[in-house]
Amino acid sequence: MGRLWLCLLALPALFGLAAPQEKVTAQIQAHPPAPTMYHQLMLSCEVAGDPGPQEFLWEKEGHRDPLQKGPSNVLLFRSFNKTHLGTYTCRATGSRGTAVATYNLWTDDLVNKVFVFPQATNDSHVVVRAKPEQPLQNFTLCLRSYTDLTRPHGLFSYATKAQDNDILLFKPKPGEYRLYVGGKFVAFRVPEGVMASEHVCASWESATGIVSFWLNGKPWPRKGLQRGYAVGAEAAILLGQEQDAFGGGFDAQKSFVGEMCSVYMWDTGISTSGVRAAMDDLPADAPIFGWRNFPYTTVGEVYLKP
Repeated sequence: MGRLWLCLLALPALFGLAAPQEKVTAQIQAHPPAPTMYHQLMLSCEVAGDPGPQEFLWEKEGHRDPLQKGPSNVLLFRSFNKTHLGTYTCRATGSRGTAVATYNLWTDDLVNKVFVFPQATNDSHVVVRAKPEQPLQNFTLCLRSYTDLTRPHGLFSYATKAQDNDILLFKPKPGEYRLYVGGKFVAFRVPEGVMASEHVCASWESATGIVSFWLNGKPWPRKGLQRGYAVGAEAAILLGQEQDAFGGGFDAQKSFVGEMCSVYMWDTGISTSGVRAAMDDLPADAPIFGWRNFPYTTVGEVYLKP
């Protein structure tokens, strides 16, 4: 029986048959996914199906000459600006042929604009079309909101399939903010002042569990939460609702009504000076996503207004 199986396994080789080879494909990825003006941006040409492409040719639509040709799959912009906007092509050539990928590099600068959530609903929200490239050991979240709500409402919701409140910025009442990490929260009491917009930032680090909080650029006493935890990277990121399930599970009585803007997220901590720069929409460090290039889709009754 052993000899019979040996003969059967040898038949494809005798007749010149071979297993079908994987098709060579290429894809261009941006790092960070939502680039910020005047910060570093890297485009990488990732190839599948070829163990070792030997040459990468980078071109830009409207340019006669190639931008770069050689063994590097990376196109680097040390200070990304409007002159770099356009459509890019990467041609990766190796032993198994050439694969081609294109990438549209544009920005959506929302400075001096706000999202308006006009009424309570169980479906209206903003989807943030960006996410971290790997699990988060640290993060900072900043945003500005303007509302007269006195009931509980969700501002920023980051859900993974394992944990619907992996990150949640929630306001249960006018005088309190809660930051959830991995389903647990710390609360920060704030003054109930006159009707005005509020700019908040919250920062968390896994190594110590320390949570830092700022209201209108002023730091609050630090607290601790979820030391050693890691926030998942595969996330549904929404504004204006609290997710009780991945990408859904909304409750109209926890929905946001009002205006929101200047939303930023980093995979690092932040200083008080960095918070104040974000208040002016002039971030000192490139975020995962931010208001100067905000990748979003509105769902339901949400409007972008001056």
